Amino acid sequence: MGTGGNVSEIPHYLAKELYDLVRSDSSIFDFLQAGSLDGIWYWDLENPENEWMSERFWEVFGYDPTSKEHKASEWQHMIHPDDLQTALENFNAHCADPNHPYDQLVRYTHKDGSTVWVRCRGIAIRDENGKPIRMLGAHNEVTEFKVATQQLERSNRQLEQFAYVASHDLQEPLRTIGSFLKLIEQRLEGRLDENETRYMGYVTDAARRMSDMVLGLLAFSRAQQQGLQPEWLDAREAVEVAALGLGARIEETGATIDLSGVSGQLYADRALIQQVFANLIGNALKFCKAETPRVEVTTRFERDRAFLAFRDNGIGFDQEHSERIFGFFARLHRIGQYPGSGIGLALCRDIVERHGGQISAMSAPGEGSTFTVELQGRAGQ
Repeated sequence: MGTGGNVSEIPHYLAKELYDLVRSDSSIFDFLQAGSLDGIWYWDLENPENEWMSERFWEVFGYDPTSKEHKASEWQHMIHPDDLQTALENFNAHCADPNHPYDQLVRYTHKDGSTVWVRCRGIAIRDENGKPIRMLGAHNEVTEFKVATQQLERSNRQLEQFAYVASHDLQEPLRTIGSFLKLIEQRLEGRLDENETRYMGYVTDAARRMSDMVLGLLAFSRAQQQGLQPEWLDAREAVEVAALGLGARIEETGATIDLSGVSGQLYADRALIQQVFANLIGNALKFCKAETPRVEVTTRFERDRAFLAFRDNGIGFDQEHSERIFGFFARLHRIGQYPGSGIGLALCRDIVERHGGQISAMSAPGEGSTFTVELQGRAGQ
């Protein structure tokens, strides 16, 4: 019988030596099992009721190994029905195609009634004709990790919901403050001295900044709650659409947006990734110098990764702040000097990382900035 691998094909002498040790000394195999696995099983596919399970296999579920028979039926009533169905589907697919992995997270019921999460992996042992005749499998218990992950996901959902509700509910009082401030300004027009006018301006600016921050939190919360729906997108079209949404600002500043170096395709959620591109172009227009703003967007590809670079001729920043600028409400300038909520780049990073990508920045004061977005992508159409 064969496993699809051959020791003689392994080039390193230490690997061959280790295989020989496992063959000749069962204690080596026992050590490997105890040190890295939470149970192994070996299944006779020609006599499918017969299946050997190691002692550790049963101990993980709270059972005395001596109380259990080496029968497939012994464990099948312990596994969650949905997960048993998933395991059977993967088993059948793996038997039909060795390249299909038999690898899944499954839930078992512990003797005390609690749930035990296990990563279950296996490989079919085939005869000379490729027919599966045995199945070798390994268990790794991941209950603690799975519970922690679920708790983190639940906490994140609660925080997202809180941020959305809090931000949404803050909008109405802020509108009220803004409306009454306008009424007061109209009623007292021409009757305020210089200091009073300045103080009124401070209050108005503070209300506007608060509104911008709340709107930013709303945008961030909505993006968090929006599930990813990735598809293959034309990279140039995605950036063009993002720029179109900034048409008024581009016309107002006389900016040039050069997309001649953009090509290829991206695998991303259309709406969310266009939001990233719009934020990056919008920042370039916001933090511009006296001359006409210019944004050049280019792409390059390495294997299955696309790198989109957004280069501008703006005011730039010190490179030591290249991580800080992606934080919430991060500002490198005094309040009021430039508009915005301070959330845009944090939102960009969140969206890109949810796509399994990265975003980074390179800059120097007075020399413009380059923001690079890495995503799954491919050259050509």
